[in-house]
Amino acid sequence: MASTGEVQPAQQPPSFLETLLRTLRQPRVTLALLATWAIVGVLTQLLSDSFLFDMKGHEASGIFGGRVFSSSALIPAIVYIWALRDPQRHRPVFWLGLIEQVALIISSAYHAGANDISWAGAIIPSIMSIGLIFLIFPNLFQPRAAAVPQPVGGAPPSSRQ
Repeated sequence: MASTGEVQPAQQPPSFLETLLRTLRQPRVTLALLATWAIVGVLTQLLSDSFLFDMKGHEASGIFGGRVFSSSALIPAIVYIWALRDPQRHRPVFWLGLIEQVALIISSAYHAGANDISWAGAIIPSIMSIGLIFLIFPNLFQPRAAAVPQPVGGAPPSSRQ
């Protein structure tokens, strides 16, 4: 049989979803998403009586009603933005992100159960937090690159005599 000269790739190129997930799991992208989500929390607190957060009597409604009860989000936002400079050096920040997202989910469920917020106001922020947790885990548990010691001030000690 004659060859057509066509070269077959050894493997299929990654799908759009695989490429998107790989991009979202990069430390800087994950930190930027965490900072954005924290800023949404701050804006939700500041823009009461809007579709994001509406306080009617003793019940918070609106699609981000559960976000308002998650505490002040300004400090984590600042920390995430600070850590964007060098995510490998500031890896413990991902623990803060994990704790913040778990606290948001628990807080939203509690306040929805206490009828402080609607279930929609608890479920939507919880889904967002679950998605962020999914992006945080690879950054928490990926192995660090081994640091290669560099000689300072001259040749390595084995070459000195």
